[in-house]
Amino acid sequence: KIFSIMFLTCLLMFSFSACSQKQITIDEEWDEDPAIPTVTLTTKVMDMDGNSVLLASMEEGVNPSDIYWINIDNIKITSMNKKELKNNLLQPGMLVDVTYDGTIQESFPMRLGSISNIHIKEQKEDIVGLYRKVVADLYEVDPGLNDDIEILAFDLTEVSNLSEVEKTALIYLIGNTYKMEAIAGTFDELCEQGYINKDKLYFEKGLLFTIRDTLISGDRFTFNAEKWRSGLGAYYFSDCTAHKTAHGWDYRIGAEMIS
Repeated sequence: KIFSIMFLTCLLMFSFSACSQKQITIDEEWDEDPAIPTVTLTTKVMDMDGNSVLLASMEEGVNPSDIYWINIDNIKITSMNKKELKNNLLQPGMLVDVTYDGTIQESFPMRLGSISNIHIKEQKEDIVGLYRKVVADLYEVDPGLNDDIEILAFDLTEVSNLSEVEKTALIYLIGNTYKMEAIAGTFDELCEQGYINKDKLYFEKGLLFTIRDTLISGDRFTFNAEKWRSGLGAYYFSDCTAHKTAHGWDYRIGAEMIS
């Protein structure tokens, strides 16, 4: 009996010691800082405004409205060879990976939470910048067509050199520039929605900009662009040639027409 009692006592002491040691291990792991979860999003730089950057998602299956405003102040930016860069070296057209905490503010454009790093992957084409210039030039010619407008509408259905989300970014940026409502729509869609009077062929409160282009071939492509207010009020840039220069994309107008 004495032997049995001593054996059981030793067994219990061993068990308590093992449990105690296991608890200490758990406590030590709990005291360590858990890894912060991160998500990496592949995007393209659409515009720079000081430390504010407009990005368009380049992820597969992206929603056409997936554009983001982010602030890059005090954010680490690395180059393709992993060297740290200054903020002002980001340029429109760059493909960048943004690492953040996975939270998104559902605004328009959306906001990304707690960005830890931006990595530049490569320099792509800034066709959004080119078409912003084309629209600005069209807006300036025949200014009488612009009287009392409140809406800028865009038919980009035949634009081949922009993704759908880049088209959204372009429309948003132009609306921001002119402080007007900016929408997408074809002539027929705008008629159905009541913006354009189809019988009178008149866009009372706005202009319709239409761009049609060919795919980039080498360092150039062709396009036509027009702004339309009515059946008797329109201006056209026809047979335009876009060409890439050392400073980005520029274009030459083949012919200008007025209606």
